[in-house]
Amino acid sequence: MSSFDQIVQLIADDLSAVEAKLTENTASEYSFVDMAVQHVVEGGGKRLRPILVVLSAKVCGYEGKDAHTLAAVVELIHVASLVHDDVLDEAAIRRGRETLHAKWGNKVAVLVGDYLHARVLSMLVARRADDPAMAILADTTQAMCEGEVIHAYKSGDFDIAEAEYLKIISFKTGKLITASCTLGAHLGTTDPQQIEALTIYGQQIGTAFQIVDDVLDFTENPDKLGKNAFGDLREGKLTFPIIYARSVCNDDEKQMLEKVLNPNTDETEAIAFVESLFQRYAVEVHCLTVAQHYADRAKTALAILPQTDACLALQQLADYVVSRDS
Repeated sequence: MSSFDQIVQLIADDLSAVEAKLTENTASEYSFVDMAVQHVVEGGGKRLRPILVVLSAKVCGYEGKDAHTLAAVVELIHVASLVHDDVLDEAAIRRGRETLHAKWGNKVAVLVGDYLHARVLSMLVARRADDPAMAILADTTQAMCEGEVIHAYKSGDFDIAEAEYLKIISFKTGKLITASCTLGAHLGTTDPQQIEALTIYGQQIGTAFQIVDDVLDFTENPDKLGKNAFGDLREGKLTFPIIYARSVCNDDEKQMLEKVLNPNTDETEAIAFVESLFQRYAVEVHCLTVAQHYADRAKTALAILPQTDACLALQQLADYVVSRDS
């Protein structure tokens, strides 16, 4: 049994309760709306963010049902962002199945993403006004939108710096992963050191997760990845592996790299060149090493927390984020 399977088994009852919350809180009396929403909500995925909420709550001593509600909330925010991303990226496949916009068109997809955000608001409105979750999630969704806007604006910018890219992904991807950990911590403790430790943990694995995601886009089998490979390259996006390759290749290769990132370049030519460049400069090895450094920092942050099964699971999860193949 893999470490991830062990983690899921440890909190299997909690994750079942989260799935029930997702179904309960996204149901619509209108059959088509319900069908479209469930297409994406039940679309699978590893439920990383709900897992982080539950484990972060448990490591701080919380075993109540509110973790299931907040876990469902963060997953709905995540799913809504994926629905909108697929429209922007014109992606046909997500998690091994047809995307909502490919199945029913952009209008339906955008509106379903909006509907999911509306359901999130409905779930949060019942909470007390001074609940930390309100401010955390408001800040998180704002940052996610800002990250998307900046990344869209920077699309095609061949000179984007590594530090700038890391800042963008800390908004686009990292903020919700971090929020998942911080929300769980607030359920179980008021100790600022424990809350800060889990927040740092979330920030570090959020960055590791996106770096690995960037690598998988170039290296993984599309069937295992659950979406079309080389999507970032097709869109002319500079991601972590490309930024590293740009920094170590020679001037001629750099000029060619800029050329193949143009969407008008022959796709077969572009892919062949990038694959050869990655192999020549061991780009995948470098990126995974950097991701592991972030994962190691995440594990170090957990040192002040009670060394329970939940804490061990968080440590294993940090390593899994780097070693995963989808």
